[in-house]
Amino acid sequence: MRPSERGEDPAARFDGEDLDLASGLVFALDVCLSDLQVGEVLELSSSNPALAHELPAWCRGTGHELVDAEPDGPRTVYRIRRGERGALMFRDRPDWGVTPTFRHDGFDTRDWLVGKAGEIPDRADPATGFAPRGAVVESGSEPFPYTVTERDRVWAHNVASLYELATEGQWDASKDIRWRDLRPLPTHVERAVCQIMTHLAENEYAALYVPARFIPTIHPHFTEVVLFLSTQVVDEARHIEAFTKRALANGGGVQFSTALTQTSLRSLLEQEDFSQASFLLSVLGEGTFLEYLAFVERFAPDPVTADIVRRARIDEARHVAFGVEHARHYLGADPDRAQILHDAVERRAAFLADASGASPHVEEALVLLAAGGVSATRIREGTVAVRQLHDTMHRRRVRRLTQLGFPAGTAEAISELHTSNFM
Repeated sequence: MRPSERGEDPAARFDGEDLDLASGLVFALDVCLSDLQVGEVLELSSSNPALAHELPAWCRGTGHELVDAEPDGPRTVYRIRRGERGALMFRDRPDWGVTPTFRHDGFDTRDWLVGKAGEIPDRADPATGFAPRGAVVESGSEPFPYTVTERDRVWAHNVASLYELATEGQWDASKDIRWRDLRPLPTHVERAVCQIMTHLAENEYAALYVPARFIPTIHPHFTEVVLFLSTQVVDEARHIEAFTKRALANGGGVQFSTALTQTSLRSLLEQEDFSQASFLLSVLGEGTFLEYLAFVERFAPDPVTADIVRRARIDEARHVAFGVEHARHYLGADPDRAQILHDAVERRAAFLADASGASPHVEEALVLLAAGGVSATRIREGTVAVRQLHDTMHRRRVRRLTQLGFPAGTAEAISELHTSNFM
């Protein structure tokens, strides 16, 4: 009997040949029916006689309706109406035919913000689990233990572009540094470099562990942030590798680590709120670190050391850019949050109150590095250079804070409270 003679044309037809359900027909039916609207009919033609017994049970179990079955010569034509049970498991239908616009000859991460994948929620549902943003998620999943589910508490408008820069800017601390170009340095200079490298490395451990700690707490619908923080972890791992290798590479070794440094860095690791941790680490700490690295590059006694800190400084600039833009977004959503960030700085300063003063080992190393010698004249010049470094760090912290909207007096106070450990 032809479909038109049965009064209702099917929305789709499928030739099942001699397949039974166990041989793969179940998958074909699922695909065909998923393309239909609830209530529309699929016409299935089959030469397998077992379907007369298998198909009614399958339809009952999946919530579809077997409308009728009519012989058609050596075959049978089944008409299956798509039911609501399968449709109710999903709240929506996936996108199809939504094409992004490519830039130049590549597909930038910022260009994937199309269709459902481009809908960044103000508050993400923990029950969507690890499903990519834009996926249609089946109802009934248990929620995942994400604690960062609000967009304002993690987002930065430039994060996709920063992620692209990070993936383009990866370098290899084993092969891209010209280690064999190192030449012997005066003992006091080499020792200063080794002390600075030790200090840089231990600070970078904090810069690795802090974002790594928060990644599992951030909802995957803020994918760009998770991806960027992952590159930050990789960056810091590479910095730790490079700084440690430089301490060892020229006959020196890793040097001293003070209680001040350890206490200061532990205070970062103990932050519970992502926005506050990002502000302390990336806006204040890594922002200050940029000046530290620029100073070491300026006075580096050899091109290998200069190259290492130059590369690290480029990476750190991305981390600072994210931290600043996240703080801008966080404060833009609620200006009263400026007090929350101010309070976080004060709490950290109070925690470090009994460990005041910069590490004498690091201060001495910086003076010797800038002096390049141990004559009275050079030591005086090195001391002045380090004093200017601290002034520059303070001035640029204040500028960064005022650009975020903090009043000048508040910016000065926050900067003054920042740890003398730099990070």
